[in-house]
Amino acid sequence: MNRETETFDEVAIPHRCAGDVVTLHECRRPHNDALVVFGVRVDAHGLSASMGIETLNGDGLDAFVQTLDNDFRGWSGERVWTSSRGDLEVRARHVGKAIQLDWTLRFPEPVEQSPDWELTVHLHVDPGESLKDLSTRIAAFLDV
Repeated sequence: MNRETETFDEVAIPHRCAGDVVTLHECRRPHNDALVVFGVRVDAHGLSASMGIETLNGDGLDAFVQTLDNDFRGWSGERVWTSSRGDLEVRARHVGKAIQLDWTLRFPEPVEQSPDWELTVHLHVDPGESLKDLSTRIAAFLDV
């Protein structure tokens, strides 16, 4: 299969050491415009949560993960990506020989209010080929 033209209906982001996983699924453009909608499911420690995320052309998630891949040898501090509605957030830190990705789902509320609930799962991805593969798969997933 040619990776340049490969598409993904689902992208699973597994924890390298455990059964925890974040899955992006069912990406679509419901109105054939800039609105891109996809589902996010978190399965961690016996807990499962799922919600739909609305973005404008993916809100740059693919570019965010690409910058992590470009800098796979490390960076200082934390990098953050947040969907335009604030219902999905990804925080990335280079810790030792891994990239820690903290995926947070939160019930979208107006900015002046705190969310009714939020769930964060911490995943570790190996830099190098694992991160490059994740970057490629997210870009293909969002290319609807």
